[in-house]
Amino acid sequence: MQRMTATEDLTSVEWRDTNWLERVGGFQNQQMVLDYFALSPFWDRQCNNQVLSMQTQYNDLRQPYEATVEALRKMTGIEFAVVHEQPPVWIIQKRYRRGPAPDDVNPIATYYIMGANVYQSPTIYSVIANRLLTSLFHVNSAFKETQDMMEFYPSKGYTWKTAPDPSASAKKDKTTVNMAKSVLRAQETQAFRHWMDRAIESSSAKVIQARQAIDAPESEEIAKPTSIELSPTQSREDIAGKRPRKKLDEGGNRKKKSVK
Repeated sequence: MQRMTATEDLTSVEWRDTNWLERVGGFQNQQMVLDYFALSPFWDRQCNNQVLSMQTQYNDLRQPYEATVEALRKMTGIEFAVVHEQPPVWIIQKRYRRGPAPDDVNPIATYYIMGANVYQSPTIYSVIANRLLTSLFHVNSAFKETQDMMEFYPSKGYTWKTAPDPSASAKKDKTTVNMAKSVLRAQETQAFRHWMDRAIESSSAKVIQARQAIDAPESEEIAKPTSIELSPTQSREDIAGKRPRKKLDEGGNRKKKSVK
């Protein structure tokens, strides 16, 4: 029973010998299929088929395949048998025989010949495990892709991302350009208004200064009589012209005195 579980996994191996097939003319019966299979690395040198072949190879007592099958049923241990034949496909089973009954066997491994190539068939467990692993890989890839297509908002939860619209992006770019132009125009208008205000202020200041320069002489002329009138060094009679009159009176008096 330990030899039943010691079968090596050779599912990745492919073997063929086209020269042997050309020499014998192809597969003519199941015994030739087993003889071809015995040349491959899948063959077990300790099987009952090998024991029977060693017993008959020197005395030219090579028996047909049906006789070999009957002899194998009388033995216990590992044996190989062709369980399906549909050229160009032959299926060979490695099994452990426990008794003489046809179904008193436990399958260990299955092999198949397709044309000239020999392969080991994978087990049901390996096939299911590989399919499940492949399915899980694709499911995981699908979840990753869907995760990239989702958005989360605390208020709304999960939502799907909307695909970008080329026309919308073009409109958005056009709107951005228009906004930039309008901002530039607003800045230019604001700068123009600033410089215009400064020009108006400077012009108004110049006008005010010119008016002040024109009004200044008139105020000085009006202020001169007042200053003369209020001058402490001169009396009101000097201002009114009485002093010259006094001189005349004195001259007249002098003339009168001289006449007397």
